[in-house]
Amino acid sequence: MQELFSRDGIGTQIVMESAEQIRRATINDIGGILELIRPLEQQGILVRRSREQLEMEIDKFTIIQRDNTTIACAALYPFPEEKIGEMACVAVHPDYRSSSRGEVLLERIAAQAKQSGLSKLFVLTTRSIHWFQERGFTPVDIDLLPESKKQLYNYQRKSKVLMADLG
Repeated sequence: MQELFSRDGIGTQIVMESAEQIRRATINDIGGILELIRPLEQQGILVRRSREQLEMEIDKFTIIQRDNTTIACAALYPFPEEKIGEMACVAVHPDYRSSSRGEVLLERIAAQAKQSGLSKLFVLTTRSIHWFQERGFTPVDIDLLPESKKQLYNYQRKSKVLMADLG
């Protein structure tokens, strides 16, 4: 019976709602987000975020939960003056990377950006350049970043800047 009711087990379970949901994160999701992003931070893939920073920025995060476990997350940092947004802290649990969870997050973040009146979305990435290019992002010069973001750009990370029109 345990296999029947486990998150990814084999068997049949009849439920009224999906075991998976995508939604805006709340303060109660911080533990799950930290659990998801810590290994990527330790590998240098993601920029380190403290619990306090996550608490202050939790309203910017969207998560995918499966049976109350956070399996993916991403954040939208808007720059309204420039009508541009940054998609950051994109993470998908290793067990779910071959599925479309990243795509679902990208679509949701792009929709949030459009709703906020933004016309472009950018990412800074060291490892996922091709994934973003396959989804319409193109490499651009650092000079195209919003001024406040440009001033914080970490040249040691050697992140590539990719941008997409939301039109």
